Amino acid sequence: MMGFSVTAEIVEECVRESGLDFLPNDLTRMLYLASLRDCNSGRYLHPSLSERLGTEMADEGLRECHVQTFRRLLVIPISEYVTQIEEYIRYTRMARTEVLQTWQSLQAYRATTPVVAVPLYRRLFCFNVEVALMVLRAAEGTTG
Repeated sequence: MMGFSVTAEIVEECVRESGLDFLPNDLTRMLYLASLRDCNSGRYLHPSLSERLGTEMADEGLRECHVQTFRRLLVIPISEYVTQIEEYIRYTRMARTEVLQTWQSLQAYRATTPVVAVPLYRRLFCFNVEVALMVLRAAEGTTG
């Protein structure tokens, strides 16, 4: 992080240009934003945003989008996590059972939180996802 002051306009441009508005919910946005983050440096890279705004400003803007999305997820009830996971599965057009099994097995959602997230909030997010997965698996009649 270079310490740029990210304006609301930059964040809005990042939302618009990265297509976040077209994703079905905040959980899907979290997964997408995490996919734009380099696992080694923690920097966010987006083909057109990084070129147009510069890598530092695009990084800061996408980082702020990620933090805002994460904060919104922290305050929703478990039932909303269930709904958002269901919407995500429909969005991916993958088999529901396969997605649920993979999420429970790999727990890749643990790596989707912002780097700057407080550890307690990371654990809360992961706990909420895990409970939602249990609810969804129980609804299928499977335990795994």
